[in-house]
Amino acid sequence: MQSPTVTERLLATTDHLIRPDRNLNDCQTWIHPRLTQSVDPIKGRQLRVSQPVRKGELLLVDRPYALIPVVDHPEESEDIRCSHSGCHRPVARTGERVSCPSRCSADVIWCDRSCRDADQSRHEFECTWLKKYATSIRLKWGEYDFGMLWLIVRILASRHREIQQKTTTAPQRDERSGHAISQSFKTGWTAIRSFCGTQETWSHSQVRHWTMLVKKYLANNPSSPHGMSPGDVLDLICQEEANSFGLYPRETGVLPLLDPPLDRGEQFGAAVYATAAIANHSCYPNIIHKPDHQGRMVFVASKDIAAGEECCISYFDLTKYSDLKSRRDHLQASFRFVCRCDRCVSEEPREEQAQWDELPSVDDF
Repeated sequence: MQSPTVTERLLATTDHLIRPDRNLNDCQTWIHPRLTQSVDPIKGRQLRVSQPVRKGELLLVDRPYALIPVVDHPEESEDIRCSHSGCHRPVARTGERVSCPSRCSADVIWCDRSCRDADQSRHEFECTWLKKYATSIRLKWGEYDFGMLWLIVRILASRHREIQQKTTTAPQRDERSGHAISQSFKTGWTAIRSFCGTQETWSHSQVRHWTMLVKKYLANNPSSPHGMSPGDVLDLICQEEANSFGLYPRETGVLPLLDPPLDRGEQFGAAVYATAAIANHSCYPNIIHKPDHQGRMVFVASKDIAAGEECCISYFDLTKYSDLKSRRDHLQASFRFVCRCDRCVSEEPREEQAQWDELPSVDDF
């Protein structure tokens, strides 16, 4: 299957990239036949291309395993998305909005009753939890902890549904040859559990805080029957925090910067993706990424990529952190690593380069 290209401006959204003759609109996940994964002894999993890829080629369309809205006033927001995992389209404030009959949370809405009905089994898993805890968590711990816990609940809901269905996703197939593609990529819950990120990745104070939240709000019980131990849920939080994506209306990773710079906009959601999470960071990325109108993460080559070259995204808005120190400080604080990408190394003072022969321990942060 030949990948679509963009000739004028790289807009990482399937609305612009998928031509009418391509049947990608209803796909779960589409992976470029040349996109592969490997393992580096230091960086862990990586995305690479087996053969050259041209600037502007679509590399990945990845449907979220779990997604939550991140908006201040859901009743008035135009950015809130349909809660149905098979939809996730924006729901206009002036259009029809269907709320949960139990009024579990104002953040939970659907496009229409058909989306609500199709999402019933998944939503039942989170509904009781939201009614019981949403308000109290927000008041006591704030929006960030609430969003993190809710995303974990939605991950567990997707896992619960996956176990109930007892089916595995069939591999994607090339439309022309009919052969399965990208069989080496894990899917579903198996992929989520293979994410990097352990308790050792994070500070002791952070892990203690998460441990308390798990015991108080994410225990396995009849109203939230996820069947996992507190330790396993804590491990899942460590993985989610290291691999989840913030969702923004404009592309992340565009270089060179426009004049004047155009940031990626205000965050409207957070999500976890089985395949997109493999991508590592570079301060000079060769991939730009952006969610499409269904919340699918879309990767596009922002430059020509040579055979065997690693495919990297930027983990942050490059208009916000431009100099070496601000980039490294942000990555240390948010993602717990010291960036050694080609751009960062090239910008180091000579006397500093000799100091990075051995990476510092995470306990030093």
